[in-house]
Amino acid sequence: MLVALTFAAAMATANLPPPPPLTLAQAVAQAREASPLRGAAQSLADGSAEAARLTGRLPNPLIDVRIENLGPASRLTLPRDVFAVVSQPLEIAGKRGLRHGIAAAERNLAGANLQIVDWQITVRTVHLYVQALRSRGLFETLTANRDGLSTLIDTMRRRVAEGYAAESDLLKFETESARMDIDIARASLELERSLGALTFVIGAAAPIASEQLVEPESVAAPEVAPGSLDGAIARHPELHSAAMRLERAQQVAALERARRFPDPVISAGYKRTSGFDTAVAGVTLTVPLFDRNGSAAARALGEERAARAERDAVARRLASEAAALISTARALSQRAARAGRDLLEPADAVRNAARAAFREGTADVLKLIDAERVHGDVRRTAIELRLEALTASLEARLAVGLEILP
Repeated sequence: MLVALTFAAAMATANLPPPPPLTLAQAVAQAREASPLRGAAQSLADGSAEAARLTGRLPNPLIDVRIENLGPASRLTLPRDVFAVVSQPLEIAGKRGLRHGIAAAERNLAGANLQIVDWQITVRTVHLYVQALRSRGLFETLTANRDGLSTLIDTMRRRVAEGYAAESDLLKFETESARMDIDIARASLELERSLGALTFVIGAAAPIASEQLVEPESVAAPEVAPGSLDGAIARHPELHSAAMRLERAQQVAALERARRFPDPVISAGYKRTSGFDTAVAGVTLTVPLFDRNGSAAARALGEERAARAERDAVARRLASEAAALISTARALSQRAARAGRDLLEPADAVRNAARAAFREGTADVLKLIDAERVHGDVRRTAIELRLEALTASLEARLAVGLEILP
């Protein structure tokens, strides 16, 4: 019975369709959708947009209802006076428009912060995805090298059994095979960790398999002329956020300066005194004799200058980083394009020559092992170079505010 159940489970697993491919663009989209930080940023952006819609309304009016000359009816000598007055504060010097401007700047700032969260999620997902590709490539390369070495070991065992080779030569091959098994085990663990981190970041329901990853085609570094780099980084979310902070600080400083002018309060109402009904009208105004809001205006001006300096510093930093990333991406892409000619072809030729000599029985065992080791190292270097070039190109595209893939 147990055997039947095990067999049925194995057959069911074998009949399952392969997991669908997961491209880098799909991984980024899923990571954005699953990220709780992006959900929080989206909620703040929605709240700021609603606040901006409601800002700019008039201040609430005041109602003053009073009755004077109250007391016992038997001792009352004066008629009761009744006052009912409505007061409406009026904003002058453009304060209402400035309040609306502050709310709009905060809405734009929340939107910019949402873009920063998207950018951070994209960068993290790209790094994890490429790291998983690198781990998969390393694992596959080591496994292929070990399989090739196993064939040589089988041949060497037959030669030792037939007395054509020394047993010490067989031990050299087996030692090299054991070393590669350790490297394969390390690569397998690294691949498992990379896939687990990627699964967590994109919020996948099932663990991602290495077969699902799709290595993007070669991505060229962005073409940005040296004189137009400042314009290119203007699309970067960090610079956009800094610009929005400056805009908000400017609006706040303007509002604090406008508050030097006191807002009048217009009053109108009804009054009944001594049996006569009359109307009441008046204006209440704070006299700016001692305090003209100088302290708050000075603090707001300082914050505006700080925001401007921060925006300029962010622009210079992003321009420097973008120039370095573009230069790095171009250099690595050129190296990666020449990897086949400069690395793989010579390593293949050396290994093929060593193997041919081994088949003819004239090879030095140590030279053959060294050729196999160099071939494996070169293939790993080529994989790392190709993926480093891909990462640098993607980072360069993100640095100038472009999408990760053309």
